[in-house]
Parts: sequence; structure tokens; C-alpha cells
Amino acid sequence: MARRSGRDLLGWFTFLMSHRVAGQGRMHQAPQNSVSRDTQPEEHTRWNFAIITTEASAFMSGIAWTDPATVLPLFIGLVFPSTILIGLVTVLQRLGWILPQLPMAAIVGHRPQRLPYLRWGVFVGRLPLLAFVLYLWFKGVGSPPAVILFMLLAYFSVALGNGVVAVPWQDIIAKSIPGRIRGRFFGTMQFITAVATIGVGFVVRWMLGPRGPHFPINYTILFTLAAFFITISTVGCWLVREPIRPVLDRPQSLRNLLGNVRPLLRKEPSLLVLSVVALLGFGLSATTPFYIVYGTTRLGVQAQAAGVYIWAATLGSASFSLIWAHLNDRFGPRAVVRGACLCAALAPALALAIPAVVSVPSPVLAYVFGLVFLVAGATLAGMWMGTNNYLLELATHQERPRYIAVFNTLALPGATMPLLIGWLLSFTPFRPVFALLLACGAAAVYLSWRMPLPHLRHP
Repeated sequence: MARRSGRDLLGWFTFLMSHRVAGQGRMHQAPQNSVSRDTQPEEHTRWNFAIITTEASAFMSGIAWTDPATVLPLFIGLVFPSTILIGLVTVLQRLGWILPQLPMAAIVGHRPQRLPYLRWGVFVGRLPLLAFVLYLWFKGVGSPPAVILFMLLAYFSVALGNGVVAVPWQDIIAKSIPGRIRGRFFGTMQFITAVATIGVGFVVRWMLGPRGPHFPINYTILFTLAAFFITISTVGCWLVREPIRPVLDRPQSLRNLLGNVRPLLRKEPSLLVLSVVALLGFGLSATTPFYIVYGTTRLGVQAQAAGVYIWAATLGSASFSLIWAHLNDRFGPRAVVRGACLCAALAPALALAIPAVVSVPSPVLAYVFGLVFLVAGATLAGMWMGTNNYLLELATHQERPRYIAVFNTLALPGATMPLLIGWLLSFTPFRPVFALLLACGAAAVYLSWRMPLPHLRHP
């Protein structure tokens, strides 16, 4: 077993050098119900493996500079303190990502080429973040309401752009990355992100510590670095190549797509169960920002511990991404979803247990409390890998845009969980709220063990 695991692990890192790719023919328009003669089953696999893992890692490490779970809550607390605002940032990010997906499924369902929507979606959606960075450099934080409003609009725009490209992005992955290696694909992406984010944690800790730049220059620099890495991701999206696969033979209106949601869920109960599990799992992972608020306001943790918690979340994501990748390629995505749900329940359990075991306040507490963020990092990595791979194995090429859009849209109620938690915390102590999150985690674990095995319907 150890030798097998070692070979699998080595395979993830040697894949780019050893994998043979068939057919690097030029992209062209194919008949809508047939696959181009120049398109092979693994066309552009090697290229897209390298480009997509790089651009996605750049985006996720860029987000880490202003991590929504650690840095953004501290910035909001200094500019315009409000737990509801902290929850609103996460909610807007989730809403912006979810809302465009059904319309996009209707737009691209009959189009063989989805790459233009990916390219222009990320380009336009990320421009307001660059404008916000310029605003901070020239105007500072002298007008807190304007700063918060601009920040919310910038992050909502980035999320909206990501929502526009979500269906094309996942579809291109499914068309160019075979199912048998998607575990190592997502695992490589998450591992690169985690390694890059280790350096981010060091810089954030220094920036927000007593020896770093004064406020607001420290946060302005962090937002600038975030915009820089996200720009690298945008360039990477323009380099992606798209294989041509069968598509729907006629356009489908948004109205018809919406009307077919219930018949689809009756036809595919696995999609319904997966959606509910994802709603709970991703909803719980989105509440991570409140743990650092709890630590700094109730447990005496210093603000510079945000860097430590980024390391903890990074370690959880890096170490578990390799575990999740092995589980996915060996036992299938259902095993990954089950493991991620267990981690989702463990995070609030640790938040409740650690202060009861370690004295408050205590220098040791700040580091022990990092276990919460370690588990949260493992949760997000596992939920993202497991649910995506499970979903991609359910649909044919023609059905995939609709499956992706329906699945992500059904997660809409979970997007409101951070706002609900922020509202509850405005009049309820942290511990009862964490107990509620633990109950939601237990429900996710229960449902994940009732998920059937997905049936692979394409390579």
C-alpha cells in the first residue's frame, strides 16, 4: 500500500512530463451533433493541465492576500465595524458566483465554443478590483462608507465574472481532463496554491504586525498584491485551449431551462442529494471568517495571528489536497465528499472545544486555535474537489452546462448562511451559534453517507 501511494503521489508531479497527448490540432467549428475529426478524446490535456492549474492557483493565492476568512474581517473591523458586513462580503461573493450560471447555461448550451465567454468574463469582471486598488492608493480610507461600498462592489464584480465563466470553465475541464486523472488535476491545483500561500502568510503576518506598515498602507499593499495575482490568472484564462465536443442541437431558453429543473432532479436524484450536501458543506466553509472574529474579540488573539491562520488553512489545504486526490482517483469522488463533510463538522466542534481545554487568554491558545482553520482549509479543498468531480461524472457532454448551472444554483440558500450567522451574532453569543453550525455539519455527514456512486458517462 505504501509503495502504491508513493507511486500515485509521484505520478501527480510527473504527469506533465510523462503524459502523452493525442491531437494538438487547431480549434475550429464542429457540427453541433458530432465531434470534429481533428478532436481526439484527450485533446489539449497536457496544455490545459498546466495552464488551468497555474491560472487557478494564481487566482486562489491572490485571494489569500485579502483572505475573506482572516484579512477582510480585520479590514472591515478597522474601517466600519459590523459582523453583518463581514457576512455580507461572503454572501455577495457567493451570490455573484451563483446567479449568472443558469443564464449562461442557456446561452452556451448549443454553442460548441465556450472559450470566448471564459476570456471576456474574467477580463470584465475583475476590472473593478483594479479600480478599487487605485482608489485606496489615491483616496485612502478617509470616507469609510465609500471604502466599504467600493470594496463590496469590487468583490461582487469579481464573483459575478467568475459566475459568468463557471459553466465554460468547468465544461472545458471536463472536455480536456479525463475523469481518471481529475483527482490529481485538482490536487495539483490546490497543492500549488497552498505552497504559494505559505509565503503569503509570512507577508500578511508582518504587514499586520507591529513592525509592518501603518494602517491603511498595510492593507492597501495587500489589496494590490491580490489584484496582481488575479491579473496573472486572467492572462492564463486567455491561454486556455478548448476541445470541441457534442452540444445541444438547438438553443434552450432560460424559461425552458428553469422549467426542466424539477424533472431533471426527479430523473437524477444523485444531483439532488449532491446539491443538498454541497449547500451544507460550502455554507459551513463560508462561515470561517467568524472564527477569527471570535478569536480576536473573545479569546484575546492578536490581529497578526491572521498570518498564522492563513498558514494553518494552507497546511490543511495542501496536505489534504493530496489525500483527497488519492481518494478521488482510487475510490471515486464520493469518498472525498464524505471526508470533507466530516471536516466541516469538525471545525465548529474544535471552536467549541479548544477554549474549554486551553486557558483563555493564553499565548498558546492563538496557535492551538489554528486547528480550526486547518480543518476549514481541508474542508474547502475536499468539498470543491469532490463535488466538482462527482458532478462531472453525472452528465453527458450535451447535458453538462445544464447540470453545472442547476447544481451551483441550488447552492444559493447556502450562500446566505454567512449573513444569517452575522445577524445571529449581533444578539446571540458565539458558542450557541457554533453549536448550530455543528448540527449542520452532522446533517451533511449523514447525507453524504447516503449518496450513491456516480456513473461515469464520458471519458
